[in-house]
Amino acid sequence: MAKEIDALARKTPGKKSLAMEAFSRALLAIPTTIADNAGLDSAELISQLRAEHQNEGCTAGIDVISGS
Repeated sequence: MAKEIDALARKTPGKKSLAMEAFSRALLAIPTTIADNAGLDSAELISQLRAEHQNEGCTAGIDVISGS
């Protein structure tokens, strides 16, 4: 969802685009916080998650049980 909002924000003029970018960052903070709270390497997991979400129709997420 954050990826799509970022893409739309780049096409939106004015202050509205700044609000959209902030919302996108807030969405990315959710899996980061979950990974951190689970004691996982959030930077690595978020990097992997972003790479997976470049594929169309991807539904990848973070599994705190397996650490992936």
